[in-house]
Amino acid sequence: MNPSSTSLHRLNGDNGLDKYRRPLWYAINRINNSWLPNQKNENLELRNFKPDMGEKNWARLDPKSSPSRAFSDLFWMQLPWEKIQSSLGEIHIMDAGCGSGRYGLKLKSYSCGRIRSYFGFDEYPHKDWKSLQQKESFIRLIQADSRSFIDNIPPKTNFFISQSAIEHFQEDLTFFKQIQDFISDHQVNTLQVHIFPSAACLKLYRLHGVRQYTPRTISKISTLFQKNSYSILFGLGGAASNALHWEYITKPLYLDQIGDWRESKSETYAAKLRQVLNEDASQAELIEPSFYALVVHSNYKERLF
Repeated sequence: MNPSSTSLHRLNGDNGLDKYRRPLWYAINRINNSWLPNQKNENLELRNFKPDMGEKNWARLDPKSSPSRAFSDLFWMQLPWEKIQSSLGEIHIMDAGCGSGRYGLKLKSYSCGRIRSYFGFDEYPHKDWKSLQQKESFIRLIQADSRSFIDNIPPKTNFFISQSAIEHFQEDLTFFKQIQDFISDHQVNTLQVHIFPSAACLKLYRLHGVRQYTPRTISKISTLFQKNSYSILFGLGGAASNALHWEYITKPLYLDQIGDWRESKSETYAAKLRQVLNEDASQAELIEPSFYALVVHSNYKERLF
């Protein structure tokens, strides 16, 4: 029987969990994260993301972003969009767990208008979907389940993405197997970029989603795409980012219960955010990443990364 999840459980922290299942969620995730975390398959290459922290990119970030969100947005900004367009042709994106659909607008901006279509789905409809689709004709958003969405994938899709979504999918491998089937059936040049939390987020984000990820568990995903594909796992952020998140977000919110310091100390936070982004970006090795970005490129003629 093929596994449907990279996790040892199906408990979802998004639902709050009762007093009995909450400690179980923490215990099982701690075990899953600590069990041979760096034992990975040979087909998965590890890299440390080193963003360009120049004034132009800094100006495009929300100064109240969490460190992991800031690193994520920098990663999207600095994708080789011109090369992607040259390789894929028209760029047709499918965004899983799209939320409000705002990344459709972000990616259009980051790519300098290179997105031809953006199709997003989420388990729960968002109040902004209707107005966003009315204003932006290239955006289409629907309600769908990550376990059974394959029939909803537009035939021209050649770029699958997710941002802070797959950790919420109870059956994350079921999700990726559907993408695998689509790529196998269509046999076209296809790119994937998925951004999700590392093991460090068990402490930082607390009851959030089903799981966090390590190179070992991510290898279960990349193994699905060994044929005519390469996979690269980028580490986003590091120890400095994690410390800032704990000091300004996790501790005041959950332990001290005095509120998110990004609101009450916004100027100080923005200055420290820039400092830790630069500090973690300068690290030579992949150490304590805050988030991961998984890139999978299938049926390619030339590598993009």
